[in-house]
Amino acid sequence: MKKTTFLILVLVAALVLPTVGGYQPTRAQDAIEITFVHIFPDERDIRRTTIEEIAAAFMEQNPGVVVNVQSTTDDYGEVFESALRAADQGNAPHVIQVEDSLQQIALDSQFFVKMSDYASADQQATIPDIIEPMRNFYNISEDEFWGLPWNASNPVMYYNPDLFEAAGLDPNAPPTTFDEITAACDALMSANIKSLNGCINWPVNSWLPEQWVSMQNALFVNNDNGRSGRATEALLDSPEMLKIFTWLKDLSDKGYFTYSGTPGAYTPEGLLFITKKTAIHLSTSAGISNILSFAGTMGQFTPMIARFPMPDADATNGVTPGGAAVWVMGGHSEAETQAAVDFVFFLINTDNMSAWHKASGYFPIRQSSIDQLDDEGWFDEHPAFRVPLDQLLDSTPNAANAGATVGAATQIRGAVIDAFLSVVDAGEDPADALSAAKSRADKAIEQYNSVIVD
Repeated sequence: MKKTTFLILVLVAALVLPTVGGYQPTRAQDAIEITFVHIFPDERDIRRTTIEEIAAAFMEQNPGVVVNVQSTTDDYGEVFESALRAADQGNAPHVIQVEDSLQQIALDSQFFVKMSDYASADQQATIPDIIEPMRNFYNISEDEFWGLPWNASNPVMYYNPDLFEAAGLDPNAPPTTFDEITAACDALMSANIKSLNGCINWPVNSWLPEQWVSMQNALFVNNDNGRSGRATEALLDSPEMLKIFTWLKDLSDKGYFTYSGTPGAYTPEGLLFITKKTAIHLSTSAGISNILSFAGTMGQFTPMIARFPMPDADATNGVTPGGAAVWVMGGHSEAETQAAVDFVFFLINTDNMSAWHKASGYFPIRQSSIDQLDDEGWFDEHPAFRVPLDQLLDSTPNAANAGATVGAATQIRGAVIDAFLSVVDAGEDPADALSAAKSRADKAIEQYNSVIVD
C-alpha cells in the first residue's frame, strides 16, 4: 500500500475533517529541533502550562535540543489529519498525540516510527513499570512498541449529593447498575426539583457504549477486537449492545435522559450537570478537576464521584482506557528521531507522570508514579482522583477490555452515534437502529480493508 493512497483514504473517506495550520518550528543555530503537537491550546489551561514546563526541563537537561511545543486545536482528528498532510509533504512534526481509536490508522499509515527501535536499554527497562491495562491496550511489550500512553482516562459517574438527599436517596450509596440508575431517576424526577431538566446526561458518543460492552465481556469488533487479526465486522447488533440501547430508550421515553443537543460535546454536557439541570452525569475522568471546580463556583455544590455504572451486577469485566498516546513520526534525521524518542520517555517518566496527573486528572500510567502519589498522601487528600485508577486496575486485562483496534474506527463510532440519536430523538426501535448501524459500519470496514490489505 502506498502512503499517498492511504492518505487519500484517511482524508476523504475516514476523518473528513478540516485542515489546520502547518508546523513551522523556530530555527535555532546548531541545535537539534523537534516539534511536539498536543491538543491543549487554551493558554489558561494548566495542562498546557505543565507541558511547557516539562519541555523546558527536558531542554535544560539536553542543551543541544530545542523542543517546539505547538497546539492550535483541541480536536484529536484535526491534529492527526494535519500531521499526515504535513508528513506527506515532507514536513511532519516529530511527536504528536494520537487518540486511542486512531492507533490502527497510525500503524497502517507508515508515517510513524517504531519507538522500540530507538529506545535505549535503560528506556526499555521502564516499560514493565507501565501498568498492565495500558500495556495491554496499546500492545506494548518491552521489545516492541510504537506509541506510548500519556493522557489516560476512563469514564466515571458524577452526581449531586444535595439533589440525591432532596429526593430521599442516600448519596453515600450511589447507583451501580442500569436498574439502580433508573430507580434513582424515578425518585429524583418525582421529587419536583425545579432545576432539573432531566435526571441523567452524558456526551453522545460511542466511547461510553463501548465501555458498557467491555463490562459485559463482549467485543466491539470481531477477531478479538481486532487484536488477533484485522477486524472485518462490527458487532453493533450484539445482545450486549442491544441491552445498552434498550436501557437508553427506556430512559429517553420516561424523560430521564437529556443532552445538550450537540453530539460529542463534553463541555455543554458538563454545564448541564454543574448548573443542576441533571443530577447524574457520566463522563470522562479527565474532567474531574474542572467539574469539581466549576460545580463549586457555578452550581454551589460539591459533586461526588463514583465508578462508572455497570449494565448489571454480573457485568464486572471492567473498563477500557481512553485518552491518547504519544507517537513519533518518521521522515526526520536519525538525530531528530532519537531526540523525539528521548523526549517521549522524559514526558512519561515517574516524576512527570505524577505532575501531569495532579494538573489534569488523567491517571498516572506508571506504577512508580502511583506509588509516589500514595507515599505523598495525594490520594488520601484527593480520593476522587483514585476512582478511575482503581476501576482500571481492578480489570483483568483481556480482549474485551483491551478495546477495539480497527482502521475504520471513525466511521464505526459515527454509526453508533447516529443509532443513539435515532433512538433518543426519533424514537426508533433499538434493534432496528443497531442493525442499520452495523450495516453502515461493516461497509466502512470493508472499504478501509480493501485499500489497506494487499
